[in-house]
Amino acid sequence: MDVLVALGVSIGILIAAWTYIALGTAAALPVWAGIVAWGCFFAAGGKTTGLTKTIASNISGVFWAFVALYLNASLHGSVGVLSLLVGVAALFMVLQSKIPALSFIPGAFLGAATAVSVVVGAEGKFPHPWARTVVALILGAVFGYLSEMLAGAIARKPRRAGL
Repeated sequence: MDVLVALGVSIGILIAAWTYIALGTAAALPVWAGIVAWGCFFAAGGKTTGLTKTIASNISGVFWAFVALYLNASLHGSVGVLSLLVGVAALFMVLQSKIPALSFIPGAFLGAATAVSVVVGAEGKFPHPWARTVVALILGAVFGYLSEMLAGAIARKPRRAGL
């Protein structure tokens, strides 16, 4: 089987498992948050480096979103205050990219956007939306890594001439 087909098969199998785990357990994890991290894993280059960069950058984005929303609530902020805080958070998400593990800037922005969407959307609906977001992002990145490894294991290795 060629590598791209193998990757498609492995992702298809594992994304079905991820959906079942996320929705079929008491954890009630946001499925799409895991899929965002899964995509980040491949966009960050895959392999162990992509896994590390994805988890670090996604979680840093969650942190900056938390800081912005927490400070806005503490200051009884308006849209203007929130806008300024989001701008400052974005500044730090870019500046932190000087640290190798945090160098995948899109991962930070996607982590922040995912967190805000889950937390705001879950308001009053289920407990611990920040923690659930972090767990989903980490598991999504891990599933990305596993799908890459599984694809490598099931892909047909090219035959050498004369064998």
